[in-house]
Amino acid sequence: MKELEDQLLQQNAGEVKQQTEAMPEMKIYQAMQTGIRKGKQHSRRKRLMSGLKVTMAATAVVVLLFTFLKTPDEAVEYTVHTASPANPGTASYPFDASMIRDKTLLNALNQNLLQPVNKGVEKAGFKVEIKNTVSDGRQVFIIYSVQNNTDQTVIHADFGLEFGTIEAADIGAKLEMLGTNSQIQAGQTLYFVYFNNLSPDMEYAEEVKYNIVLTQTSDIALSSSSNKYRTSLEVPFKLDTDMLKDRNQTWTAKQDLSVAGQKLKVNEVLFTPLSTYVDLEADERNAKQVNGLINPVLIGKSGDKIIKSYYPTVITADNSELWKDPSHFTLVYTSKDYKALDSLSLKTFGIAAVERDQMKLVVDLKKQQIVEAPDGFSIKNAGESAKPGVIVFRNKRENIETQDSFMMRLAENYTDADGKVYTRPGGEGVFTQSVARGATEFDEEYDYNFGLQASDYPQPITVEIERYWNPVLDTQSVELTPVQKGT
Repeated sequence: MKELEDQLLQQNAGEVKQQTEAMPEMKIYQAMQTGIRKGKQHSRRKRLMSGLKVTMAATAVVVLLFTFLKTPDEAVEYTVHTASPANPGTASYPFDASMIRDKTLLNALNQNLLQPVNKGVEKAGFKVEIKNTVSDGRQVFIIYSVQNNTDQTVIHADFGLEFGTIEAADIGAKLEMLGTNSQIQAGQTLYFVYFNNLSPDMEYAEEVKYNIVLTQTSDIALSSSSNKYRTSLEVPFKLDTDMLKDRNQTWTAKQDLSVAGQKLKVNEVLFTPLSTYVDLEADERNAKQVNGLINPVLIGKSGDKIIKSYYPTVITADNSELWKDPSHFTLVYTSKDYKALDSLSLKTFGIAAVERDQMKLVVDLKKQQIVEAPDGFSIKNAGESAKPGVIVFRNKRENIETQDSFMMRLAENYTDADGKVYTRPGGEGVFTQSVARGATEFDEEYDYNFGLQASDYPQPITVEIERYWNPVLDTQSVELTPVQKGT
């Protein structure tokens, strides 16, 4: 039930209850991937992350927010001594590589780019060992194992990476299981992968610490604030985020791309053995707020050979702390061989953009009427609404080729006619798209929970549009230039 995924993202430590036993453990990790950790009061943490796909049981909530506290047990650090592979070109790993789902990490594995670390810490019956790392300066992956030598089943309650005195961002951090169950049974050893984005403008210390908190899974343990049921461990080791620097290649120095009358600047294209990164910036003087590109394609030519990269993931201020400014975003393509190119271009089929003064919905809840909104919006018939207090906004799109390019998102707060601000109850905020086979158009819907009392507030109600999936088709491209050595 998708309406529960946003509710999960909005729970803070004071709201979380003790029904965790209803939550399958895989879903705990899916929730953790959104960056809900450590109880930090970041408003962005309460937003629905783009592309999140979580199916929740109707009554399930999960306790994920715990605090690192000292325990009487002392950690013992050690180095794992393992023999080197007989053939360096065919490295073997103690974990099941077939369980890796991340394409970038698979790329690193296939190229034997994982660097051995083999540093561990033992404490209170647990062993945590950092096995391998890889980083291209833009992303970092840490593969580690957790061995449970206690008589209790445990799960992760927290995880994080520290570069010296700098803590890696929470938003955008992910944890992947190299197995089918996140519960670490008594006597069992499981493997995990930590992932995060890195800033291209930051110098990262090589001395790092990976921190985890393990918690028992009983009802009392999951609902208790006592450290009695939890064990925190930190593993210090060295991590060179520039380990692949000699194999990276950079193109372009701030070239302009004009689409539908809006200007975007392509700041850099970075090719690494792991991924290809395209950093863009929407001009602040644009009349429209630009939320992204439609089906951007990176095209390289070398003689008669043409290399194209499609369907990038997008790093934005919504899903990562890499960017603070929503006008900046990074396209991340699967890495390909772009060496010795004669030319390189970025082509897009349009932008998602809307006039800045139209970034709001004004609705009269009593009359079930839209007072002000971007073109095309309507309210779904009240009788069709799934729940009381929920308004379903509807939009019809004619350009089928733009489906699934973006998601709309509305603000957590809304304002009544007297200027009083309210926070929506949560549990809704779900964006959906539907299309019939062979259709040339499709429908969008966005469920927003104003709450049962909202219709009694002074009308109309205003809610800001934070991101708006409004495709403007306009095929454009820009020729990029390589960065000269020494510049």
